[in-house]
Amino acid sequence: MAEIVKEALSVSDKWHLKSVDLISTLQHHLEPYESWVVQASVLGDNREAFTFFFPLLAGLHNELGARTLWAAILVEWSNLLLKWMFVGDRPYWWIGETSLYTDETRPQLRKFPNTCEAGPGTPSGHLMMNVAMFYVITRGISTEFIWKWKSISKCKKTVAAASLYFIYFLWIGVICISRLYIQAHFIHQNILGIFMGLVVGNFAWNSPGIVRYNKLKAVLMAAFLITSAVSIYTLLLSKGMDPLWTLPFALKHCARVEYVRVDTQPFFIMTRFTGTALGLGLGLSSEKRLVVLNSPRNIIRTILTMKAGVILGKIASLIQASFPADDLVLFLILSLSLSIALPFIIIALLPHFLLTMYYGN
Repeated sequence: MAEIVKEALSVSDKWHLKSVDLISTLQHHLEPYESWVVQASVLGDNREAFTFFFPLLAGLHNELGARTLWAAILVEWSNLLLKWMFVGDRPYWWIGETSLYTDETRPQLRKFPNTCEAGPGTPSGHLMMNVAMFYVITRGISTEFIWKWKSISKCKKTVAAASLYFIYFLWIGVICISRLYIQAHFIHQNILGIFMGLVVGNFAWNSPGIVRYNKLKAVLMAAFLITSAVSIYTLLLSKGMDPLWTLPFALKHCARVEYVRVDTQPFFIMTRFTGTALGLGLGLSSEKRLVVLNSPRNIIRTILTMKAGVILGKIASLIQASFPADDLVLFLILSLSLSIALPFIIIALLPHFLLTMYYGN
């Protein structure tokens, strides 16, 4: 590192070098807590937004669950387009590829199974997702539950809301450190991810129309998401740019090839946000959902809906993992079908089924 003349470097190279220094420091000082730090990225993985947090929140409060899922959909869509636009490296392959290091000075940093994400690194999708999703969740719980809690004083409500926001900020800090620690992102990629996550989260929370879709709007939104992504992909190809340029680097620099997952690659992400948008939109406009919304709330039914939703989400994860990754077309078709079915079931069919079972009609 001492041999590098930093004054002659570009801004991006300076940020890269600062990030590598910080990653090295974090891996040295946090090594006793390594399993916890690495696990934070697993818990904060984008998949959990679709298969755990959405079913859980939809059972607690139907509209809050829908807003949470819209935040996840919009994060995946916008993050994919931004990644293609910014063409950002990831530390785990940049360190091995850059000419700023010699064989003697190149840092030897540890890699992990969840290090090997195959897409570009700018901005951080994990931070975008967690910032946006938990922004909606924090605002929702604070607004719909804490401030409407009639049996406690305003002072206690303020303390409870402040504690909730503190947990939110603390979790984002943990995710930020985790993404650096495992060499998934550089510092500036995390910062941009936080900023964009706030933009998406604020939009998802403050847009009344996104929870009042009819069937036509659901189809049009899904069509817009997939068309815009495919159009950008095609445009890049026509300009001689390969949107999948990162995949060879991921395969080359991962500790094991099998760590490069199919579900971190663009085509799968496109099927997930498109199918989920369609399924959610159709569910929001379902007459069965309207019946549930017009029925009185019940604590037992709420708990059952939350538990059943989480179980269905985990079953969906297991089904997804069983899809044949070696046949890309079949994998994408099956993934699209599952992405449509899960939100429709969670937002409309499941609560209606439990409502009819509870009242016996």
